[in-house]
Amino acid sequence: MTHTIDKALTRNPVSSEDIAYFASAGIEMIHSDNKLEDRFNADMFDKYFGDSQLALFPKTAQQVSTILAYCNEHQISVVTQGGNSGVAGGAIAHNGEVILSLRDMNKVREIDSVAGVIVAESGCVLEDLDNFVQEHGFIMPVDLGGRKRCMIGGNVSTSAGGLRYLRYGSMHANVLGLEVVLPDGRILDALFSLKKDASGYDIKQLFIGAEGTLGVVTAVSISLAPKPRSSQIAVLGLNEFSKIHRAFVLARQNLGEIVSAFEFWEKRCNEIVVEFEKYDSPLDRDHEFYVMIETRGSVVSHDAEKMDMFLECLQDEGIVDESRVFSESEAMAAVWLFRSQMASAHTKSGCMYVYDFSLPPKHQYDLLVATKQHMTALGLYGNDDSPIKDITEFGHVGDQNLHLQVIAREFGGAVEAALEPWIYEWVGSHGGSVAAEHGLGAHKGKFLKYSKSPVVIQTMKDIKQMFDPRGIMNPGKHISCA
Repeated sequence: MTHTIDKALTRNPVSSEDIAYFASAGIEMIHSDNKLEDRFNADMFDKYFGDSQLALFPKTAQQVSTILAYCNEHQISVVTQGGNSGVAGGAIAHNGEVILSLRDMNKVREIDSVAGVIVAESGCVLEDLDNFVQEHGFIMPVDLGGRKRCMIGGNVSTSAGGLRYLRYGSMHANVLGLEVVLPDGRILDALFSLKKDASGYDIKQLFIGAEGTLGVVTAVSISLAPKPRSSQIAVLGLNEFSKIHRAFVLARQNLGEIVSAFEFWEKRCNEIVVEFEKYDSPLDRDHEFYVMIETRGSVVSHDAEKMDMFLECLQDEGIVDESRVFSESEAMAAVWLFRSQMASAHTKSGCMYVYDFSLPPKHQYDLLVATKQHMTALGLYGNDDSPIKDITEFGHVGDQNLHLQVIAREFGGAVEAALEPWIYEWVGSHGGSVAAEHGLGAHKGKFLKYSKSPVVIQTMKDIKQMFDPRGIMNPGKHISCA
């Protein structure tokens, strides 16, 4: 499916003179007379497609400055691209914009093993960074299913949440400083490594979650978490959604500071991963709901004792029907793989509409029920030959983030018309956020009104106008289409 993008947003097209200028500046590039291959012009789920003919590969912040200063002067639009692992189309050049790829800015500039801080360039792949810091006794505070492909600059620019959010917090909490090249080419050096700094406005926060609309993040200073000496995973089988919330409360009370993740998925998600990824289910029996709890601590015996007490509490209250604890590294990795491949498995089952919401606990399961009821009433779901094959839900209970998947037989048509804007209206009316961790990208800006006030939206637009008055940075996306 290709979402409609306003072609009037296109700035000046790239000319042979422009290409010659970039070459004379020593900037590596790939150019096509038609359009670049799909690794540049398609998102990872083949839902959004672009038509860029030129990708630039700067190696330094100064080269990024050279590119943006020139593009700003000549009103050439720019889309910044990292690992291109996003699912909201934010890194796709829909209107022939120049792609500014950060893949070659992939150096670790510094690691402070006393303070627990790393300074890395934006093109560093998240998994590579995590492996590197583990050699120094740390882990990255963020972990994502796309860790093998996504880059730290993109993680910052989308304010990625992910699998460690419950324990280690958000990008806003862990990023200490940024180096950013502004649209006019000036380099904003806010690459602080101090954990306390109350000297004026916290400028870096504006660029976290800005999705390349205010400038290009070229380097990140980020606080690290100590590498745990003890890890374990418990997988629970439950028959009621309300019991998931009770289990979460008991986990916080009994496991306390060692809880690092609390994930859930429902029965159909489990079946889809087993069917399309060919992985074994982590539990022996089928259940209506599954919960995965990870703990990370420092003393194996202490953590194991806390887990035993927690599971006893669950049994005493009749919350779980089955439980299993994994403590060997290979077994834990297999459980995480099962969970992290959930989105991939859904894409193999059909045409996936994926929604990324935050909702108060009391409405989290209501979303799935309401969506099924809405689509059934419209005759789109519920029969073997219905246009919608599956509607599923999984997510991060600990941080109120849900992923709703609607698996259709084809994109567009009656299914999309029935989903949008209805689903965003529903989420907004129940106190939710229309974008929890995937960002606004190319499509969701127009739905921002359902979870943000007019004053908030206008303030965002004012900030965009101040930083990028010529509108060259990722045009037509994020706040620009709100």
